[in-house]
Amino acid sequence: MRTIGFALFFVGCTALLRAQSPWTRSDAGFYTQLAWHTIPTYTSIFGIDGEGRVLDRALSESTLQLYGEYGLSDQTTLVASIPYRFMRSGDSQRSSPQTAAGDFRALGNASVAFRQQLWSRGIQVAGTLRFDLPVDQYDPPTGLRTGYNAFTIVPMVSVGKGFGKTYAFAYGGYGWRSNGYSALMQAGLEGGAKIGPVWLVLFTELIQPFENGSVDVPYRNELTALYIDNQGWWSYGLKGIWEINRFWGIVASGAGAGWAQNVPKNPGLSAGVFFKWD
Repeated sequence: MRTIGFALFFVGCTALLRAQSPWTRSDAGFYTQLAWHTIPTYTSIFGIDGEGRVLDRALSESTLQLYGEYGLSDQTTLVASIPYRFMRSGDSQRSSPQTAAGDFRALGNASVAFRQQLWSRGIQVAGTLRFDLPVDQYDPPTGLRTGYNAFTIVPMVSVGKGFGKTYAFAYGGYGWRSNGYSALMQAGLEGGAKIGPVWLVLFTELIQPFENGSVDVPYRNELTALYIDNQGWWSYGLKGIWEINRFWGIVASGAGAGWAQNVPKNPGLSAGVFFKWD
């Protein structure tokens, strides 16, 4: 099975997978999660045609991410996410590397979203409008970048239903990026079942760029392939949620790829702790 650094991207983490849900929080109810995502050292990526491409240097990334939801009312939920990246460029993979080795730490693309309940009779239908902010940073000598140098706006619709100790939902949306980056389509499915205090969840997601961009990223950024244009994947994975009690819990996930382009070949792993109040 081919695997990718799923946690590297805005849907790679378990928190942002949760953000696609059609369920809103109760009035003044909240959920907050602190998670650690890591991609072990990798030396190649899936190229634009899906074939492997060796990088200039070995790269690795970890992310500390704070995610939260707050019920503005029973029908409207505010969602926010703040990632902080820990990047590293290491051993050369070529005889004459064009990038420098080094470490780089900075904020990634913070995001804010509003989820509005549209229908709740029998099935749940919600619309979400998400804004990703260009608070990323770039280090020219190493080519390391912590996010897309663009505003991203993603309107999305989610449809789902709960069945006691099981649930399922589907979502789809369109993403627009500024600064000449390609637009994208995002769609996915998620379903879970509760076994004792643990939820076992299967998910799949497609990120398909339209490849209609005109952005000209720095040459060293192209060599690292970090948050460049036309990144996409079809992923599938598993996450587990252990509800220790009605307030606290632990969540972990991992994913693989059936198809990918311009993303790492190594797997990304995520684990976090959450607190909720409804």
